[in-house]
Amino acid sequence: MKKLYFALLALLLIAGSPAIAQKGLYFGIAGTVQSNWITNQENYGLPYMDYVSTFGGAANLTVGYDFTNHIGLKIEVGYGQFGQKYTDKIADSSLKRQVKLNALEIPIMFKFRSGGKIARFYLAIGPQINMLLSASQTYTMNGANFDTTRETVSGESFNVSKEEMKERWTSMDVMARLDVGMDITVVKHLMIEIGLKMGYGLMDLNSTDYRIKDIHNNYTPSHNVFGGLTLGINYRL
Repeated sequence: MKKLYFALLALLLIAGSPAIAQKGLYFGIAGTVQSNWITNQENYGLPYMDYVSTFGGAANLTVGYDFTNHIGLKIEVGYGQFGQKYTDKIADSSLKRQVKLNALEIPIMFKFRSGGKIARFYLAIGPQINMLLSASQTYTMNGANFDTTRETVSGESFNVSKEEMKERWTSMDVMARLDVGMDITVVKHLMIEIGLKMGYGLMDLNSTDYRIKDIHNNYTPSHNVFGGLTLGINYRL
């Protein structure tokens, strides 16, 4: 019982301490588990496939500066996994496809915070630049490689199920990103960040030569979309 009293007293002392600064420079690391989607799939003139829930992850380093107790700026540099899974049935055949896109991601976020000295709600918004590092896929029919060929916009033949396919995607994507969550100050210089982050790609993911019309003779740009739960730890100078 005494231990409980001491723990409550320590918590009250921390919560009531005015010495915890909310301004200045901070550094941190964070990890994210996210749900990924690619809108308007590019299936190279073949029928569209059904979407399957797809998950990925991200990890980043953070540098931030709070100009006031409420307004700040943070820049992250990290690695993100994007992509999409698909499935379909044609007669008695089962088709499965998984696209994996790995990117260097650099978000530049303006951050607004509100609350007390210990727990503060935040809203952050800004652009995220994704630089494509690699792109690959698995594309199978009944468990075997789905070996079929199509033509690019310029008329060159290519294997639809080729595993390494970085040339089919643009090298850079710019996303609109929104974060919401809570900063929790544990001790004077240490802060935990937990929240949700969401992003929508503003650019067409498909490279020019692979913007192939669908079976209805239409072409619709593809976009990255993600949403996830992030957890980070920051050290304030």
